[in-house]
Amino acid sequence: MKILVDTNVVLDLLLDRTPHATAAAQVFSLIERNALSGYLCATTLTTVHYLATKVVGRKKSLEETSKLLR
Repeated sequence: MKILVDTNVVLDLLLDRTPHATAAAQVFSLIERNALSGYLCATTLTTVHYLATKVVGRKKSLEETSKLLR
């Protein structure tokens, strides 16, 4: 099954936003195990990088953005 992952789901996982972080982790776990094919909009990557940089710093934000691209 193909799914489009919303920006807020990505942010829930990366920023550990409760109570949604657990469900977001489950979605990404299914993607990592190839049970789902996950897709992101291009603007999701730029938005996530921008917001995560403000919260966790540039280095960590780049690391996490790179993970999303894989």
